Amino acid sequence: MSKSWTSESALIDAITGNLFDALPLLPKRLVRVDAITRKFEMPFSHVQILCMLSGGSMTIGQISRALGIAKPNITPLLDSLKQRGLLDRVRSDRDRRIVNVELLPAGVEMAQNIRQCIAEQVAQWPESIGTSDAKRLNNALATLICMSRELAALDD
Repeated sequence: MSKSWTSESALIDAITGNLFDALPLLPKRLVRVDAITRKFEMPFSHVQILCMLSGGSMTIGQISRALGIAKPNITPLLDSLKQRGLLDRVRSDRDRRIVNVELLPAGVEMAQNIRQCIAEQVAQWPESIGTSDAKRLNNALATLICMSRELAALDD
């Protein structure tokens, strides 16, 4: 039996967008991370990087701080994603010491596929999660993302 709120595509899109943005922050309960990592044949840290970079290029330092992983440990992750043709490193025009990381078209497509996988998972949530709960979760996720971004800005 289908849930009535799953026919509200705007709500599903909003929740999907928030889950996609919050994916690096969420446990396995709301999003089956194991299913995503298996489907796309990559570790969760790679999924996190793709999700973060879908919002635009970031420096290696910004990625490091966002994931709480030391810069030297980020390099092999980026190398692996680069080998798969998903991202590239580009030196800043303003300051050659700064290296920006950005998604290539294949990386953008992969990020969109990850987002779609999340949408499919949200659509399969049990009927006991009603529209009211879904809206509250969506608002909470939006608040979580906003607050996390504000806190991250303090680190920059």
